[in-house]
Amino acid sequence: MKILTTFHPTPFCNLNCSYCWAPNRSNTAKMGLDIVEKALDQVHSNKGLDGMDILWLTGEPLVLGIPYFRQVADLCLAKAPSGMRPNFIVQTNGTLLNEEWCQFFTDYNFVVGVSIDGPAAIHDKQRLSILGKSSFVEVERGINLLVEKGVRGGAICVITKATLELPPDELFEFFQRKGIAWSYLLEASIGDNTRSESALSIADLPRVERYLDRLLDLWAEHPDSYIRDFEQTSRRVFGGARPHPDSDNLGCLDILNVSANGDFYWGNPELMSATLGPLREVRFNLDSDDVWRCRSKPAFKAYQKQIHEGVRKCREVCPYFEGCQGGNPAHKFYEFGSFDITAHTTCMLNDQVIQTLMTRKLTTVS
Repeated sequence: MKILTTFHPTPFCNLNCSYCWAPNRSNTAKMGLDIVEKALDQVHSNKGLDGMDILWLTGEPLVLGIPYFRQVADLCLAKAPSGMRPNFIVQTNGTLLNEEWCQFFTDYNFVVGVSIDGPAAIHDKQRLSILGKSSFVEVERGINLLVEKGVRGGAICVITKATLELPPDELFEFFQRKGIAWSYLLEASIGDNTRSESALSIADLPRVERYLDRLLDLWAEHPDSYIRDFEQTSRRVFGGARPHPDSDNLGCLDILNVSANGDFYWGNPELMSATLGPLREVRFNLDSDDVWRCRSKPAFKAYQKQIHEGVRKCREVCPYFEGCQGGNPAHKFYEFGSFDITAHTTCMLNDQVIQTLMTRKLTTVS
């Protein structure tokens, strides 16, 4: 059994991105080493665990500084059972990256994901600082440093209504010139972004399809490019990669999220806001609960059953299942208030569109 342990070491973020799903981003709470240790001890108490990735996510993890991260990384290594070194990953907005951070990431073999939405004109429409100032120059400088120093990782961008006004060739060339792998998300009404008027909707389907169609062509024309979403779908649908047999994996129930105050929940990180509200019964705390024993509680069992049912329905009725493998349960919940459904907006705008376009292009070639 392998899991992803996601530490959310502080809610605070120095940016105020227009589409962010994370709550309480002005809160400067900091996860103590005691919380990290307690989480690791509980995780490693499961002798059936044979692998773990550790991800640092929301708000902006790097605001906690290198000394903090060195202590935490050393603790993670010290607590790991013999022969089971965890893989370290961090997702950052990139504004604080410098040579010291690059050296730290190299020393501890981190994979670093940087959020950047493309050229300055689009990035700064969506990813301003908390003071309302541009963040593009700092982020681009940070990415250039990571590339220069050979730090493993890539970039992620969010495609919004505004992005669709930017020619797809410009977006592609921006990442291609940097020589980095990248992926994208479509802005969705999830988490603290549920009331967004700029989130993509079914009404945007024709424009999204044209945009992704062109990106697919550019990806195919440049074999040295890497767009994770296209690579992943092509392997799953046309490369023989079979869906994972475990519904906990397909339903993201192999992701453990730990917040700064010791609260934890299993599932998509994007469910953070929901576990503070309608899903509060599946949010626990390390002081009073155990990360494994909580999975036997009735509330978790009901939650798990509903997520599994959604995966089952997708597997049985959806012709696109091979590609999306059930989709993102958080998107299902925020749109429908339930997990046991099939198609949802992001699925129809992205997963179904990519598979349809890929199939059409292969049919045309053959």
